[in-house]
Amino acid sequence: MSKSFTYDAAGYPISPCGCNHMMFGPDDLNALQHIFDDCLGECTFSIDSKTAESLGSAIIRLYSQGQHDPILIKTILLPSFKRRS
Repeated sequence: MSKSFTYDAAGYPISPCGCNHMMFGPDDLNALQHIFDDCLGECTFSIDSKTAESLGSAIIRLYSQGQHDPILIKTILLPSFKRRS
């Protein structure tokens, strides 16, 4: 039996149950936090802003898709988020 996926407006798959939960271990969480902190340090918006929330979501999305290189993640995301600062 194959699973059928639907996709959100950005083209990312949404799991069949309607939830989009990914399990991360402690090492993953530490890596995600470091990437987020590094990116936030290079931008001027505050940690409690909607833009910071969007940044965190984008980092998690890339990481969930298998991109674990922090330099590449920052290279992909920072130009767009620096423009929002």
